[in-house]
Amino acid sequence: MLNFIVSRVLGAIPVLLIVTMAIFGLLRLAPGDAADLLLPDDATDEQVEEMREAWGLDRPVWEQYGRFLGNLASFDLGESYRYRAPVFDLILDRLPATLELSFYALLVAILVSVPLGMIAALNKGKIIDALVSVFSISGVSAPSFWIGILLVLFLSGYMNLFPSSGRVPYGWPVPEVTGFVTLDALLAGAFDKFVEGLSYLALPALTLAFAMIGIISRITRSSVIDAGQEEHVFTAVAKGMTRRAIVRRHLMPNAAIPIITIIGLELGALISGSIIVEVVFSWPGIGTLLFQAISVRDMPLTTGIVASYTVFFILLNLMIDIVYTMFDPRLRSNKG
Repeated sequence: MLNFIVSRVLGAIPVLLIVTMAIFGLLRLAPGDAADLLLPDDATDEQVEEMREAWGLDRPVWEQYGRFLGNLASFDLGESYRYRAPVFDLILDRLPATLELSFYALLVAILVSVPLGMIAALNKGKIIDALVSVFSISGVSAPSFWIGILLVLFLSGYMNLFPSSGRVPYGWPVPEVTGFVTLDALLAGAFDKFVEGLSYLALPALTLAFAMIGIISRITRSSVIDAGQEEHVFTAVAKGMTRRAIVRRHLMPNAAIPIITIIGLELGALISGSIIVEVVFSWPGIGTLLFQAISVRDMPLTTGIVASYTVFFILLNLMIDIVYTMFDPRLRSNKG
């Protein structure tokens, strides 16, 4: 197992290099630079050139990239042009908001999609199976920003059930301990504030979860149907085992690995897909920070966030492989 983890970590280094190299090149191809976009309109050409020189924008792109790699080797992501603060600190400050949103979106998606997929599989060919299929296809097909706008329009604008934007109201009285609003509210014993925090999470979390529900429910349905074709399931039926026991002991354990796979992959897509949702709902997470950084060509901040996303994907895939071994003993023997 240790050799497997080390090999995966070493194999991730070229991926990180390629991703950061690509973002460097794309930002250089985009018109304008940070000095043009951040300085006021009445700034002189001399002031713009002085700022370019101070930020190193006048140097060749390969030299800028080499300096970035040198800083990255020492876990230094540089300083943001826009915020004049360390990129690492800015990411850590926004990270809890993105993780909290992703956690609740994933929780909603799992709680809805797995039972839906099982219901569809156990009622294959019936009306309820067709309804679940229609709902799943709708979730996969609909763009996140469109779903978000509709939810804001109906649940916030017309029905006034949930806030339309932001993370907490002004003057939030709960002290920040972990950076997670709902957890901090529970630690402070303020259950009413916990509910209020959930109300702000509701619309963006539902928007993110909608597409995941469609994909996970379809994979769950297929996995349960495939597991139901195994001979040991027919043997259990012949022995008179109840349907609930067959589902619990035979179907779900054998269908678990494909479901875990798609949940892990969707979690990565969830983090990256939160960029648009965070912008739509003015959610103060990493996605909004990335959007703001790209809009002003803030290269250190943009590259630092993209590198953080890449590291997260790599670690996530590694965790999925480790979780596999908990469900399939054959993988433990293969990986040593």
